[in-house]
Amino acid sequence: MPGLTATVEVLSTTTAGGRIGHCRTNTGGTLLECLVTFGLTSEEGERLISFGAVYLERERVNSDRTLSPGQYVRVHLQPKRFPVETIDWRATITYQNDRFVVVNKPAGIPVHATVDNAEENVLHQVSLALRSALHITQRLDTEVSGILVFAKTKEFQRQFNKLLIERRVRKRYCALVDRAPEVGRHVHYMKTAKRSPKTVERDPHPDWLECVLRVDGVTRISGRSDQPLFQVEIDLETGRTHQIRAQLSAMGCPVVGDKLYGSTKSYEVNGTVRRGIALASTSASWADEDGKTWCFGLTNPGSFLTAL
Repeated sequence: MPGLTATVEVLSTTTAGGRIGHCRTNTGGTLLECLVTFGLTSEEGERLISFGAVYLERERVNSDRTLSPGQYVRVHLQPKRFPVETIDWRATITYQNDRFVVVNKPAGIPVHATVDNAEENVLHQVSLALRSALHITQRLDTEVSGILVFAKTKEFQRQFNKLLIERRVRKRYCALVDRAPEVGRHVHYMKTAKRSPKTVERDPHPDWLECVLRVDGVTRISGRSDQPLFQVEIDLETGRTHQIRAQLSAMGCPVVGDKLYGSTKSYEVNGTVRRGIALASTSASWADEDGKTWCFGLTNPGSFLTAL
């Protein structure tokens, strides 16, 4: 290809089943020249760079650049995609002021950048819709929908994170399960591990994280006598990764559609399979430093099928 003449040493093209490429330059050149050694066209290389799938010395880069001899490049050749183009992102905004914005997150879209995709996430798409940078305050699993708060200022981000640490943000969720959990407060302990599914147990262990939620209500909503469905209202006290999913699974009632945690049912509404799993963040409320109470929820939190 014209202009792409740098000498590079390809360290590996088979990491993660050929999905991740590694190279190191011998004599310099450009980032694009490195990417072409993996059989990409310059246009494909440019797209991966803009997508956030390319790292230089383990830092994500978003533009082509000149490389020094010996620099290390990693490229995610097959980044995971998410259907952000099917969503009206301005319509997901339920409230905003000069300090924060509240979004009704769609299921199936990550909250923030993934390791191989910096564009197709809620934070980036809502920032584009508002033409303003936003900051993470809380997270929802990719598969989960519902109320999510982003900060418009670093100061609000700091204040909100402090409220979260002090457990002064009330977060309520709704789930569909095929076996009713016991109403009341449930405490489990989660093994510290980066990978999922998460392991939780009733008995405490050294260095395991406490997980606390309250099942406030269980309502049978549909299903045959031998295949019932129950709507579960949950008040979350702690906010661990996959906490609700792991705890409900440990109780023998995994969230419908959540195959990672043992569900054998697909999540369907009127015969149509839904994206994500049958779990939604239905409301978030807190009192700010001035004593003002804020409360945001889905339009119809009492109806799980309508809410999702």
